[in-house]
Amino acid sequence: MAFCSFAKEAGKSLTTSIDNSFFTDYLTEADGEAVKVYLYGLYLCRNNEGEFTLTDMAKALFTDEEKIKDCFRYWEEFDAVSVTSDDPFLVKYLPLTTYGRPKKFRSGKYDDFNKSMQSLITDRMISTNEYAEYISVMEDYNIRPDAMLMIAKYCVDTSGTSVSGRYIINKARKLAMQRITTVEAVEAELSDYNSSSAEVQKVLTAVGIKRKADIDDFNYFSKWTSELMFTPASVIFAAKKFKAKTLQRLDGVLMELYGAKKFSEKEISDYFDKKEEVASLSKEITRKLSVYYEVIQPVVDTYVNPWLSLGFEKDSLLFIADFCFKRRRRTLESMDETVKNLYKQGLVTQSAIASYLKKRGVDEEFIKEIFALTGEDRKPNEWDRKTLAAWREWGFSDDMIKAAAPFAAGKSSPMVYINAILGDWKSKGIFSPDKIPEKQSVKQNSGKNNGVGAYVDGDTIKSAEFKLARTYTKAELDALIDDIENVDF
Repeated sequence: MAFCSFAKEAGKSLTTSIDNSFFTDYLTEADGEAVKVYLYGLYLCRNNEGEFTLTDMAKALFTDEEKIKDCFRYWEEFDAVSVTSDDPFLVKYLPLTTYGRPKKFRSGKYDDFNKSMQSLITDRMISTNEYAEYISVMEDYNIRPDAMLMIAKYCVDTSGTSVSGRYIINKARKLAMQRITTVEAVEAELSDYNSSSAEVQKVLTAVGIKRKADIDDFNYFSKWTSELMFTPASVIFAAKKFKAKTLQRLDGVLMELYGAKKFSEKEISDYFDKKEEVASLSKEITRKLSVYYEVIQPVVDTYVNPWLSLGFEKDSLLFIADFCFKRRRRTLESMDETVKNLYKQGLVTQSAIASYLKKRGVDEEFIKEIFALTGEDRKPNEWDRKTLAAWREWGFSDDMIKAAAPFAAGKSSPMVYINAILGDWKSKGIFSPDKIPEKQSVKQNSGKNNGVGAYVDGDTIKSAEFKLARTYTKAELDALIDDIENVDF
């Protein structure tokens, strides 16, 4: 009779079949030697009718009897087999369950482990349930007992002799997920922690955390210095500069710096200083517009940073905010429209915008003089301003323009009539008062453009006189805004 046989409930067959649950629930937990022993024993149960001893099996598998016994003891812990006798060694194969994990452990298997664990945790008694959790995690993740004890010792060293079992188990699981389950692997991992412990502790101090560094802290540090390529000094500098209160927040900061490609202490310092400046500017702009945002970052990201990227500076943006407030454009959306219109016209500096407004003010007054000469009673509009710019582009002086105005007195559209007159003079080369005919008659066009080129487009205002504008005092800037009744950028 073979030493391997079926239990009554397992049944018999002339073929060697394997339950699918062996592959899904058991195979992944076992090493190759254990699998080989289980399958060969199953073969003996199905096919051997005569005597087949443990010694025969050892010869057939080119191993020794003790290793075979250990393998069967392993499968016994999973309730896959039952060792019914040690002398002679007899094994009964049981029907496989679908649990895929041990339901019981051989008596005394973890006695030494339990004693060693209690000797590490001296400030409290380890409960039976806690021991069971240690054993379960070791079995589930194939963690060697000596490796588990090494992990526990590390946790005790970092967190004290009353460290919780849950803390130890969580650390063990995290290491196991990285396939760190042997003494050698755990020792190598923890040695890396120990080699950088002083620097990690400095990071914790910089953040304001008053405790010993643990594995999670080392993992963060390893990510920052190995993956993101920050120096330890840069990490500590960023922690102090940002005043992070947790490693999670510091991690977010360093990821942001990594994305911005800021690695040195100077780059980090400049980056944060600029960020603070922009945040402060954003708050000042919202105050000038009289709008409130509980969180300023969306304002920074949506409006202020894009404005700055266009070339606008702090002074020009604050000036535009004042302008928008006084013109009842008291939303960020309205200010954004104004900023973009100014940019299209090449007006990005405060002095350029102020010079433009000053010229607009002067032009407004001149157009009013033209209106007075023609008898027209209305406010100047954008067409009037563009038409005036066109006349000057043609080469007409203000005196020549004023000289043409009386000819348009009493006309239905005086500015259109003046435009026709000046178009006629331009075609005849009349650019000085002494060449003006005593009588002037032209056919008034119904449109605002007589075909000669009545006015130029908004590009006129891109001239160098605005880009090379002078500096204005705050009082002058305020006056420029107040003096102009209607400005449409």
